[in-house]
Amino acid sequence: MKNRLRALRLEKNIPTKDMVATVQTVYPKYDKTIQSKCENGGDYGVTISQAAMDTLYDTFDPDRSTARKSRTADRHRLPCRITCRLTEKDYQALQQLVDDKGYPSMQDWMAAVVQETIKDVKPDGL
Repeated sequence: MKNRLRALRLEKNIPTKDMVATVQTVYPKYDKTIQSKCENGGDYGVTISQAAMDTLYDTFDPDRSTARKSRTADRHRLPCRITCRLTEKDYQALQQLVDDKGYPSMQDWMAAVVQETIKDVKPDGL
């Protein structure tokens, strides 16, 4: 995995002391030792927080910071989702059941099952 902290420092040729001073505005006890451990997180199990990275991007790479923050909102009609993992055998059996019952998609079947379960458990709705 690419270390974003190190990549930013090397790409923009930023002195470590400048990065440390910037992060200290958010986390006053942040120092060069912690910076080194964050850059070598695979060895130490240490990662820099998203708030600190946002501060660094805002300071040293504002174009990237703006681009990174410009995600579009979720425009799905049904914004919440549920998932689970199945064995291949169970998935194939479920897929056959959904097809046999005439549902156009797995999502339609899952929504119907969830709505039925909610109605059975709590008849007056949520």
